[in-house]
Amino acid sequence: HQKDSGCIQHDVTMISKAATSISRAALNATKITHNTYRFSSCLPRTSSSSIDQVTIAYTSLDLQKMAETKTSNDDAAITDIEDLHRHAIMNKQSTYIDPATGFTVFTELSHLKRGRCCGNMCRHCPYGWSNVRGTSENGTNGRAISGDRECTGRLVKQILDGTYYGNDEDTNLLSNKLESNGAKLSTLNTSPPATADASTSATISRGKGGRAGGTLTSKNVPYTRNGDKGTSQLFTGERRKKDDILFEALGTVDELCSVVGVVYAELKAAEKRTSNDNATASTAKSMYGELPEQLLEVMSRLFDVGSHVAKPEPNIKEMDKSQKGNKGFSSDHTAVLEEWIDAMTEELPELTSFILPTGSIASSNLHVARTVCRRAERRMVPLVQEEETCDPDALAYVNRLSDYLFTAARYVNFCDGSDETQYRKARSIVQRERIIVKLNDK
Repeated sequence: HQKDSGCIQHDVTMISKAATSISRAALNATKITHNTYRFSSCLPRTSSSSIDQVTIAYTSLDLQKMAETKTSNDDAAITDIEDLHRHAIMNKQSTYIDPATGFTVFTELSHLKRGRCCGNMCRHCPYGWSNVRGTSENGTNGRAISGDRECTGRLVKQILDGTYYGNDEDTNLLSNKLESNGAKLSTLNTSPPATADASTSATISRGKGGRAGGTLTSKNVPYTRNGDKGTSQLFTGERRKKDDILFEALGTVDELCSVVGVVYAELKAAEKRTSNDNATASTAKSMYGELPEQLLEVMSRLFDVGSHVAKPEPNIKEMDKSQKGNKGFSSDHTAVLEEWIDAMTEELPELTSFILPTGSIASSNLHVARTVCRRAERRMVPLVQEEETCDPDALAYVNRLSDYLFTAARYVNFCDGSDETQYRKARSIVQRERIIVKLNDK
């Protein structure tokens, strides 16, 4: 289009007609659901022109190309959607007309120029609907990775060079049939040549990973191979290096959640042992009070924090509560942590000195969780203060969570009847010494 725009002069009449066509198509587009293509969201953006100028220039050029192509298409009687799309790509067109509905459909060229999945379930999305929530695709069947400008730029160049589909026999067959009048194409067979060796066939038949299945199963698998080169994708579709500060924060929050899960498993195992020994479930249920259920809630909130970190929101630091909406992290969760801390502290002897991370295994692991929590907090600080893409309320929650985990570690020792090892300074000794203190007389 950049090449054509330099040699085509648009007078007032052409622009007016193009604008009218756009308006009609836009009105019709609102009546379609699954295969609707939004003009404003799918057209490529440029820094030097407004979207209105781009829309008029872009669409008027395509309308002229499609008018020229329509005559040959009528003769060729192509009805298969994939054949129409392939023909449009071979002619370097960004759109084509769906013969069944008369609506304008954007080709992969248009989407590749945009650089990312728009999330509108486009018919020829080259990104495998990676930004569409609640689908079974999620980027597993796409030609390109949403947000990867290098990849999309390479594919656009292939389309403009005529090498997008390679030089296979099917491409030549399509070209020949389009040139002959009265030909009607059937669905193209794009399988690999029969001369492919066994190793090539094994590679081609291998599952793409994720929801597309693996090599030995059609079920959802945890690998996709998309991150093999050291990058990973955010919820926004953007790809970053795996050592980015955002992924450092995200990974540490995930690590914290896993350690809390270990503590939860230890508490439940201890309750089960107690239940078997005493042959009563009531004693086991009250052994740690509400702590196990609280830990489940903490793990759920950490998933929310991770989700929040993985979807950076520019300038969220400056937004008030009404502006944040569901983009932010609720400060109510922090208030709940404070209530839990107060309830446990009320049952514990008052703390007047440092303590060593000793006692039961669950208690010691809660201290491990506390230190990981502090690290997660440090990793999140740059996202809040420098990038300003992370909600300060999420940072406040993680800060308060470390206090909760410290108190919970003492509380587990209290419930188990374990001793607490305090580290404090005696009056007559310069260096601190260890003092064993009983938290519970039971």
